[in-house]
Amino acid sequence: MSESADPRRADAIAGSGGAADPGLQARPATVNADNPWPGLLAFREADQAYFEGRRTETEDLFRLVMRERLTVFFGLSGLGKSSLLQAGLFPLLRNANVLPVYVRLDFSSKQPDLVSQVKSAIAAQSTLAGIDAPAADPNETLWEYLHRQDADFWNRRNRPVTPLIAFDQFEEIFTVGRLDRQRIEASETLLRQIADLAEGRTPAVLKAWLDDHPDDVRRFSFTHHPYKLLLSIREDYLAELEALRERMPSVALNRMRLQRMNGSAALRVVVQAKHLIDLPVAEKVVRFVAAGPQEVSLDTLEVEPALLSVVCRELNNKRQAMQESKITESLLAGSHDQVLSEFYERSVGDLPVEVRSFIEERLLTVSGFRDSVALENALSLPGITGTCIDQLVERRLLRREDRSGSQRLELTHDLLTGVIRASRDRRHQQEEAERARAALIEEQERNRLALEEAQEEEKREREKRELKRTRRVATVFALLSLAAVAGLVGVVQSRFALETANRNERAARQEAENQARIADQARQEAEGQARIAQEAVSRIQQNLLIRQAALSGDQDKLDELLSKLGQNDQILFGATATDLHYKSGGREIYKFELFPQPNTLPAGGNAVALISYLADHPTFQNTLLTGGPKRGFRVSYQGWGCLTRIVALTEYADPTKSPTVTVFDMCKMLGIG
Repeated sequence: MSESADPRRADAIAGSGGAADPGLQARPATVNADNPWPGLLAFREADQAYFEGRRTETEDLFRLVMRERLTVFFGLSGLGKSSLLQAGLFPLLRNANVLPVYVRLDFSSKQPDLVSQVKSAIAAQSTLAGIDAPAADPNETLWEYLHRQDADFWNRRNRPVTPLIAFDQFEEIFTVGRLDRQRIEASETLLRQIADLAEGRTPAVLKAWLDDHPDDVRRFSFTHHPYKLLLSIREDYLAELEALRERMPSVALNRMRLQRMNGSAALRVVVQAKHLIDLPVAEKVVRFVAAGPQEVSLDTLEVEPALLSVVCRELNNKRQAMQESKITESLLAGSHDQVLSEFYERSVGDLPVEVRSFIEERLLTVSGFRDSVALENALSLPGITGTCIDQLVERRLLRREDRSGSQRLELTHDLLTGVIRASRDRRHQQEEAERARAALIEEQERNRLALEEAQEEEKREREKRELKRTRRVATVFALLSLAAVAGLVGVVQSRFALETANRNERAARQEAENQARIADQARQEAEGQARIAQEAVSRIQQNLLIRQAALSGDQDKLDELLSKLGQNDQILFGATATDLHYKSGGREIYKFELFPQPNTLPAGGNAVALISYLADHPTFQNTLLTGGPKRGFRVSYQGWGCLTRIVALTEYADPTKSPTVTVFDMCKMLGIG
């Protein structure tokens, strides 16, 4: 079924008055009847006919927005805040004569003007919706613009419309908005103006101006506030928002927290496409995403909408690839993390290696946050072509958006940051190991050349000794022949000549033996250095095989490799568990840390270089974590359970020293039975 032929789209358009709202056409639809799940992309306003499972939350948020001037909408990443705003809330607001103005702040410029971005968004989205909006003066504040006596918004039916400025992903003002002094200044300017709007407070600068120019007072309305504000923010940045309460008290008054879907709501998301999936299979998909027991009711399950959407999208892609009419239970395989990891690997697997490096180094900050890059800058990098970018956008790994007059690229969702960061860390470890291996091979080659040179020097010395000996023998024979011919050489003189020749020969032989001994010592030293280099290469290869077995989940191969290493009971390990105060799949989530006791670490020639922690447990996303000396060999992970068996692989600064293993029970350390 084509997108235009979908009856639900026709109903949605008819419900808005018989013609599509221009605001719906501003951002193209991301789904259609044959692909009703957007994956990691957010539902847009044009997708409202496919947006299911959040009716109650949408109506609750609508009531809050209509009740107060400022609304704070928050929730964890992956719960679908952007989708609920655009596909859920915005259509309700338009029916209530409220103009939704979607704002995603752009911090890409070194000197961003965030206030102008808000004004531009108001103007652009007013035009798209057919709203007559007042023109903005670039020098006036947002308060002045919206409180002018002529600051009225009128629709085509000549009715007043209230603009709602909705800041999506507002947490970025506390992350990328603080990267440098210019961005901090721009962020503070916007926060100050938002606070004045939220509190209905005349800006201090304007108040001082009006004190000196009282005739300008009549230009503004000080008691009428014809606008609304909404801040959508990730829950883990709520503390940053709380810090604004002193200058913006209303930030704490009108709030809504978005929580995970229950299983019944999630089932409505899946089963909406009845032509693609049957009800029993849809329920199995929900239970797969929730990772909940089969015997519990759907209402008790908790589901992350973004993860549900990407799983459904991937299943639908498999269905299409197999040319099946419906999604079947046989397509369900793997785990959540495997779905995301396979999605990422499949998206970049057939592209040049430079593309993976670009994604992992340019679209993710050092600390693991999403970042954006101008499209023209990306295309200037080696190996990055327009075709590659188009493929990544089509595969929904990247999103391409117009911001401040230029196109920018970013990851489609925060859910991908963990998978991509893990890939980046593994790639860095492999690159570091390759560099170390190359350095050892280079050292081995130098030692081989040194050995060959020593052997060549020994050969030259041997040839010199042979030449000297030949000359000495010739000299003796010449003397003897001369004595015999002349007949004048006495016995004493002949004996003296012979003794002199013998003495010279002994001295030459001693010198030759010394040179041979020096050459032999040089050869032995070169052979020793080559042997050390080869042992170091073998150690690195051994460690790489252990890591590969751990990452691939080949437990038999891992056990075989570990059994060949010595046990280390001298290094003692510890563990901590910190409650993060939220649940996943009905289980409390903790932050666990593993570390060696510092006073048990060896020093000197036995100093430790790396400690890798190997584990196998459902709560453990990575079976291998590595810590170096800068972090005190400390690693951490988040999950719902401690690990009863940890294998700590210890590698030493001395490359010839064999790694050792220590096995310990983390749960026992934490006092958990």
